[in-house]
Amino acid sequence: MLLENKEYLAQITQMVNESEVDWQKLNGRSVMITGAAGMIGSGMVDVLISLIENNGFQIEIFALGRTESKLRARFGSYIDKAYFHILPLDISKEMKLDEKVDYIVHAASNADPAMMAKYPVDTLLANVVGMNHVLELAKNCQSKRVLYVSSGEMYGQPDDSLKNGFYEGYCGYVDYANPRSSYPAGKRSAEVLCQSYISQYGLDAVIVRPCHCYGPTMTATDSRAMSQFFRKVLNGEDIVLKSDGTLERSHCYVVDAVQAMYLVLLNSDTGEAYNIAERRSVASIREIASMIAAQKEKQVLFDLPNEMEKKGFSKVVRAVLDGTKLEKLGWKPMYPIQEGIRLTMKILEEIQ
Repeated sequence: MLLENKEYLAQITQMVNESEVDWQKLNGRSVMITGAAGMIGSGMVDVLISLIENNGFQIEIFALGRTESKLRARFGSYIDKAYFHILPLDISKEMKLDEKVDYIVHAASNADPAMMAKYPVDTLLANVVGMNHVLELAKNCQSKRVLYVSSGEMYGQPDDSLKNGFYEGYCGYVDYANPRSSYPAGKRSAEVLCQSYISQYGLDAVIVRPCHCYGPTMTATDSRAMSQFFRKVLNGEDIVLKSDGTLERSHCYVVDAVQAMYLVLLNSDTGEAYNIAERRSVASIREIASMIAAQKEKQVLFDLPNEMEKKGFSKVVRAVLDGTKLEKLGWKPMYPIQEGIRLTMKILEEIQ
């Protein structure tokens, strides 16, 4: 189990001790994480567990996910702790909670390209309707703050004016005739909902826009390219690219991304949005595949995608985010791409 891995636990401990996050704001509070069994949400929960078990914090954890069995498999015996409360709920349906929740991190979303292609309606509704349910819950609970985990995909297509990647004030073209746009369009709409609740109801909400995150918290069913690359190599197989691999993207190791999210949750101003992108970790898909393959002396091969795979592909040719605003807030990421890949491979090999 990941929470028993010494390397991963050491990374969380180091991040907590060395970051600029005002962790004391969580002491004596309750925190809900939606998408708690997912790659980012589970990392957020892991930090809360560490603060309780290692730092003596008093925190009530509400871990929300669609499937109780996945939550139990991910968090093991910690689920039976008095401070841990599992909520097997679907965010696309109305949520009711008797307890007061101080902080809500909304990390539940369908970020799986295969699922976007197959279920664009569900993808859109999960983002928009799910966000509304979370905000209504926060309003009724009089929560201190909501953190919405949006996406760098909300920027759409870049234009010639971008020199250093997508910045927080940019808004590019999204093809609304393409069902694949259900994801970026849903993220945009959910962000507008956050700003609307701030304006109309005085709710406190902040937003993060992660780039392509990776790390040992990746789920076994994740069909995103990087997750598939790791699984292939760990299974002793070569990596097969379904494109020329020239798409350039920003990447971020999950522990660094989680640090960024807590920094925004606890240290930023109401209504602000921040990119999460490690500036040393910009690379093409082909370069990423080669780095992962090299960990186990495997090859990178090329093949043509089928029609369903094509439907899940983003049309953006350069998905690079500018993380300057977050760095000014005090974010200090620890893991550039080469080190992050090495650590991910090491941990996944130990826990599989």
